[in-house]
Amino acid sequence: MNCLIIEDEKPAQRVLEQFIKNSPGLVLSGTYKTAMDAQAKLNQGGVDLLFLDINLPLISGIALLKSLKNPPLVVVTTAYSEYALESFELDVVDYLLKPFSFERFVKATNKAFKLKGAEENTSHAISQEVNSEQVIVNVDKVLYKLNLSDICYVASDKDYVCIYTAQRKYVFLDSLKNWEEKLKDKGFCRIHKSYLVNLGHIAKVEGNTICLDKLELPIGRSYRSRFMAAFVS
Repeated sequence: MNCLIIEDEKPAQRVLEQFIKNSPGLVLSGTYKTAMDAQAKLNQGGVDLLFLDINLPLISGIALLKSLKNPPLVVVTTAYSEYALESFELDVVDYLLKPFSFERFVKATNKAFKLKGAEENTSHAISQEVNSEQVIVNVDKVLYKLNLSDICYVASDKDYVCIYTAQRKYVFLDSLKNWEEKLKDKGFCRIHKSYLVNLGHIAKVEGNTICLDKLELPIGRSYRSRFMAAFVS
């Protein structure tokens, strides 16, 4: 698992770095003194496990955790036991009270490994269609079963995918390319680098624009010929 440390005290940084180094399966991706310094790295994704101090300069660890849209697994590290309840309410993996031993560290990371394995199994499950007419998506650890006929279009937003139905929007970490592959031969067509549409929801095509009810989406030049062939077939 790729790990990140946010800890403003050098001695505590060194302890965590050494513990991670001595733990098979853990790889340190970076150590930061403040939440602000680590924000860009967290937004990039690819972090599986975060070791997070509570008392940090500028923004506390709790405030950072509340601000993250799709947080990684988190092990809180602090010298103050009074934050335990609030931390667990934010679904942290474990709470390490400083100073902690390597054995206690291993116990926390073993919990993280188990949760990571469960997430990967769920991710594999959600990549499979429930049947030819449904998919399951995982949004903030809640599973939603969607009928393909209800999906109007799928959009990309950096590292996230947004699925739009008439009722609501579902946002989760994934790629549009993955969903293009998943929905091929299911009545969906890529019309733009950022959009995948349900052909059954298209009301009309005007020039380089498609109309989905009251919404208009652009047709990318490189996608137009393939889209038109699918639309008129």
